[in-house]
Amino acid sequence: MAERANLVFHNKVIDGTAIKRLISRLIDHFGMAYTSHILDQVKTLGFQQATATSISLGIDDLLTIPSKGWLVQDAEQQSLILEKHHRFGNVHAVEKLRQSIEIWYATSEYLRQEMNPNFRMTDPLNPVHIMSFSGARGNASQVHQLVEYIISCYGARKGVVDTAVRTSDAGYLTRRLVEVVQHIVVRRTDCGTTRGISEYILDLSIMLWSEFHSWRPG
Repeated sequence: MAERANLVFHNKVIDGTAIKRLISRLIDHFGMAYTSHILDQVKTLGFQQATATSISLGIDDLLTIPSKGWLVQDAEQQSLILEKHHRFGNVHAVEKLRQSIEIWYATSEYLRQEMNPNFRMTDPLNPVHIMSFSGARGNASQVHQLVEYIISCYGARKGVVDTAVRTSDAGYLTRRLVEVVQHIVVRRTDCGTTRGISEYILDLSIMLWSEFHSWRPG
């Protein structure tokens, strides 16, 4: 118990990496039994705080870095210069593709590195910042994929809405058809009307017999 009093109280944000270090220190000082007891309490506290926080994700939470505009413009200018060199024969097609990938990869990496300071200065309690940099779910490199997720949601939600609308339309049409023909009783095989559609009914036995003869060897 004397060793427990020597531990320092850390009044700071505990992310996934800090949790791993804390678990390692607990095991070294107190053993597995006491560590499991502490981790159960940490788990309960984490669930309580997650429930009280009620973190959600919206498109307004995806903050844009102020330098994104001129970074993308600079990458486009470099790509245009590379395209001119390729058109004049100074750069091979394979080399052009490799340099183009390097240009946009460097731009993406710079934006990813600037993302964390931008979140800390503008909105430290941003849900995207909390989820990505806590280490609990995802990481910082996956934040830029959230924009594609939001864009893809439009098509999925539109499909769900259209399905609901078409279902109601089909149900209404069925109801109207029933109301129109509910008093009609069919009594004859052929009523002799000329306002119909002629269809040839193939005898199933004849079709199967012809198929059997076509499969027979010889």
